[in-house]
Amino acid sequence: MQANSPLPPKMDAFPDNLVVALPSMACVSVSGDDAKTFLHSQLTIDINKMADATVRRSAHCDFKGKSWSVSLVANGASALYLLAGNTPVGASVEQLKKYGVFSKIEITSETENFDFYLLKGKQTTALLEGNFAALPDSPMAMVESDSGFCIALDYPADTVLLALKKDAAPAFVQAVSDADLPLFEETAATALDIASGIPALTSEEQINQYVPQMMNLQALDAIDFNKGCYMGQEVVARTRYLGRNKRAAMIFKLPEACEDIATAKLEKQAGEHWRSGGTILRAAVLGEETWLLAVVNNDTTPEDSFRLSTNPALELIHCDLPYTL
Repeated sequence: MQANSPLPPKMDAFPDNLVVALPSMACVSVSGDDAKTFLHSQLTIDINKMADATVRRSAHCDFKGKSWSVSLVANGASALYLLAGNTPVGASVEQLKKYGVFSKIEITSETENFDFYLLKGKQTTALLEGNFAALPDSPMAMVESDSGFCIALDYPADTVLLALKKDAAPAFVQAVSDADLPLFEETAATALDIASGIPALTSEEQINQYVPQMMNLQALDAIDFNKGCYMGQEVVARTRYLGRNKRAAMIFKLPEACEDIATAKLEKQAGEHWRSGGTILRAAVLGEETWLLAVVNNDTTPEDSFRLSTNPALELIHCDLPYTL
C-alpha cells in the first residue's frame, strides 16, 4: 500500500495533480418505486426535477429546520445515492428508515462496497480511463460503470469524487504510485473544501444545530424554495422570506499550524475584550497554516478581528468565499 504523502505547508503549495483518500466518506443508496417521491419529501431539493446522472448538494432537516446531514445526492441509473461523512449519514439513515416504513423503498449502506477518493488534475483523472469509458463532462454530473461511479464536483474546482469498488481500488492506488502522484490523507480534502466554502457536519455535536442557510447552502444550489413539503420546510422558508437568518459560514486562515484545533474556540474582538465569535464548522491543519470554516454573524466584515482561544497572539485572516451569499 502506498504511504500517504506529507501534507504541504500551505494551501498554495498543493500540486496541480493529486489524490486524497477519503476513509470517513459514507454512502447510502435509496431505491425502489417510491425512492424519488420519498426523498423529495425529506430533502431540501426537488428530487423529481433531477435529470439522470446529475448531482445536487442538499440538506436533510428535522422539524425545527436543523440539519441531520449535508450531503451530495447523485441520481444514478438504479438508485439515488447520498454521500457525506459517516456521522451525518448515520444520523440521516436512522431518520429515513423511520419515515420510510410505508414507502416502497430500500435503504442500503454502500459504504462497505466502495473506497472513496478525491482527484484533482488531468494527469490524475487520466488514470480512470480503464475504469470508465468517459468522465463527467460538466460540474455536478456523474458517470457509472462496473467499477463504481465518479462525480465532477462544482467545488473544489476541477475535482472529481471517485467511488471505486473495493476490488478495483488496489489497481488504482498502484497506478497512482506508478505515476508518481501524491496520495494525501483526508485532511487535504478538508482543507480544499474549506478554501472553497463547502460545509459539512463531522461530529455528533454538530447534528441538528444548523439551519441550512447558516452553512450557505442556499448559495450552493442546495435548497429549492418552490418545492413541495419536506421536513423542516416551514423554518427554512421563514428563514429566507422573513430574513430571520443572522448567521453564515465564512472562511478564515491562521498563518501557523494550530495543533490544539480540536479544543480551540473562535473569539471576536469587541472593544478591548474578546468574546465568543461563532462556532467552528470545519478545520484543517497544514504544515504552516490552519484553515477554518466557521459559522459567524452574517454581517461580519474583513475589518472584524477574530482569533482562536488556543492561539491568542495571532489574528485570523478573512478569506473570500468563491460564491455569493
